[in-house]
Amino acid sequence: MPTRTSRRAAIATLAVAALITGLAACAPSTGDTAGGTILTVGRSSASVQQVFNPYLPTTAYQLGSEGMIYEPLVQVNTTKAGDFKPWLATEWEWNTEGTELSLQLRDDVSWTDGEAFTADDVVYSYELIRDHPELNLTGIQFDTITAPDEHSVVLSFATPSANFFDKIIYLSIVPEHVYGEIDDVAGYADEKPVGTGPFMLDTFTPESYTLVKNPDYWQKGKPAIDGLRFVPYKDNTAVSQAMVQGDVDWCSCYMANVEETFLSKSPDYHILWSVVGADGLITNNQSFPFNEREIREAASLAIDRQQVADVANRPAATWKGGLPLPVFEDAIAPGLEKEVYEYDVDGAKKILEGLGFTMGSDGYYERDGQQLAFEITIPQAFTEQVAAAQIIQSNLKEAGFKVDVNGVAVEAINGITSKGEFQATIGYPIATQILAVNLYDSWMNPAYSLPIGEAIPTYQNIQRTEDPEIAQYFADYFAATTDDERTAAVTGLEEQFIEEMPWLVLSYYQAYAGWSEKKATGWPEEADPYWGAFVNPVVALELQPQK
Repeated sequence: MPTRTSRRAAIATLAVAALITGLAACAPSTGDTAGGTILTVGRSSASVQQVFNPYLPTTAYQLGSEGMIYEPLVQVNTTKAGDFKPWLATEWEWNTEGTELSLQLRDDVSWTDGEAFTADDVVYSYELIRDHPELNLTGIQFDTITAPDEHSVVLSFATPSANFFDKIIYLSIVPEHVYGEIDDVAGYADEKPVGTGPFMLDTFTPESYTLVKNPDYWQKGKPAIDGLRFVPYKDNTAVSQAMVQGDVDWCSCYMANVEETFLSKSPDYHILWSVVGADGLITNNQSFPFNEREIREAASLAIDRQQVADVANRPAATWKGGLPLPVFEDAIAPGLEKEVYEYDVDGAKKILEGLGFTMGSDGYYERDGQQLAFEITIPQAFTEQVAAAQIIQSNLKEAGFKVDVNGVAVEAINGITSKGEFQATIGYPIATQILAVNLYDSWMNPAYSLPIGEAIPTYQNIQRTEDPEIAQYFADYFAATTDDERTAAVTGLEEQFIEEMPWLVLSYYQAYAGWSEKKATGWPEEADPYWGAFVNPVVALELQPQK
């Protein structure tokens, strides 16, 4: 699930019957009309609600319009670690200790209702999510934010925080003069959003919504296209078919057999799938069977990672430390390079039998009357995840695990996983990070763990790892004052990931992107991947209508 901000993609609540999905799936594309060039964006979802509040987990942004209306201070290239683009902020600087971040803001930006954008809006937005943790979806941590003048802000932090710059500066900024009048922002749908972004809402129905270009946008002359129309489809296959039929112009979805089913159909069709993170079987470490590390180890040995990766056209995971390679190859601590994943079904069975499991007549292990069984809960619409789950199911059956696949609505998965009400799932929060410690922070920092039933709003450590040794290495890292101390802490985290297997990394995740050049040019290409090609405002602003 491609997402920005170390959490799953925001997804809307299922509110409309399958009939509406069917209507959306065959809706015609809006292209070069009297209204100009409108590109249609397709995404897997049953339907959408008219909710544009960027601080809610259930919004219309699940279709890909994040950043098109409400903008961040800085854009983060999620396909290239450490690549930042000035946006509402023009420049920034950390103090020597990494505990204070100063940002200079643009002075030529206005909201779509004509009000001027100022530092007060930034201060309000950050204080809002600090004071209301349920709105802090990305887990931004800071102490104070002040505005020395109307075009600058200063954020202060209790501990050195420069490593989390990409998370800190990606908050969507909302207008204080609008949101400040709302008593309950957590219950505010924001049906008619007032943003600073390149597009603004034009029309909305449960079948689709259209954003048209902001004529007063601060990047003069942009966007060149006239708008974007967002349409929900029942699954990735339906989106792919709509792309081939010309009903969709741009998508951020997986396409099975992409060469045959899509690229071969027209020279106008293109893809750019960039490796951005790691994915696999996310285990709930607070419930049976994965509350036992040795069972996680047995499951890891019994899964053929190459098979799992092949069904989604991904690279198979190789290194036990979990970090995606080759992006983080230089981060591997000396001596840990040879810690690679193995496929060994007999070895898995040996571990299980050593734990007291015996094989039942049905071909599954059991212990003390309890069968070695679990359920993988995933969105049914994400076909690559379904295919991966089926491979895992088949692999683990050979090792005596009984695995069921529970397909749920896209709109339901965040609530299920954030509350820990699952045994296993697929689709870890994905985000390119500056440093290895940032990935580990998202993947296994015990500081994020909450009791089952309580939602983790940032979706970090959703498997609820609570190992005290892991916690100490994070404490050591954030208290470190030298590079050697930080390196030692990261080495400890790598060793702990290898030893404890807090979740099972199976493949290296790609940011899927496919598009047609029939209506517009200017897309990122393999030879010039200036940005991730998935649906995002940076690319939308580079597009030019075909002449």
